[in-house]
Amino acid sequence: MAVFPKSARKLSLGAQANLHQSGQVVFCHPYKVYYLIRPTPEDASSPFRVIISVPKRNVKRAVDRNRIKRQIRESIRLNASVLNKELTKHNMQIDFLCLYLPHEHTSTSILFDKMGSLLERLGRLVALAGAAPTNRID
Repeated sequence: MAVFPKSARKLSLGAQANLHQSGQVVFCHPYKVYYLIRPTPEDASSPFRVIISVPKRNVKRAVDRNRIKRQIRESIRLNASVLNKELTKHNMQIDFLCLYLPHEHTSTSILFDKMGSLLERLGRLVALAGAAPTNRID
């Protein structure tokens, strides 16, 4: 059973600022994702940590923003196995900020499909980061 624990949703303000400053960006409509891949710390309780943001500027009603956030959380929960497998295989952790971009509502099936392809893409990026040598001696 796939779960989306609270530890996967906790990200400190310092970590959020670090994502914007030194994180990289991936765009997969309707999402824009800032991510930062790093080696897994000793006290890590989850292989990934996520922030989900639906800007008030794009979606005016709080009820609609909360519904979209629930749909995104559920799509991450259902598709996270691909990313979890790569993260544990390479002993890495990823923090990412998922921004919802459209001004209109998007169907749940499109949100799920796009999140699945986005998490696969992040998994490939983790595999590349894990395969890259960390200490190179010239």
